[in-house]
Amino acid sequence: MLALTRRAAGIAVLLALGACTGPPWTLSRSPTEISLRWYPDDTPATAAEAIAQQHCRSSGKTAELVSYEQDGSAQIGRYSCR
Repeated sequence: MLALTRRAAGIAVLLALGACTGPPWTLSRSPTEISLRWYPDDTPATAAEAIAQQHCRSSGKTAELVSYEQDGSAQIGRYSCR
């Protein structure tokens, strides 16, 4: 019974941590690119650029904006690592 309680507590912690991840959200990523989605009323584009730069720096490159798209009220940014 104690093991089951611990397992349930562990799952609850993981779910809570996953819920803490805020915008911008990653749509896709690879070593050469990353696509992010956010709501511009709540999150500035500079936040997305910072995440893209961090992603590309992990492979020794810098992020370059390829395109912005509007999807309803959400913004989608596609970045290439160069």
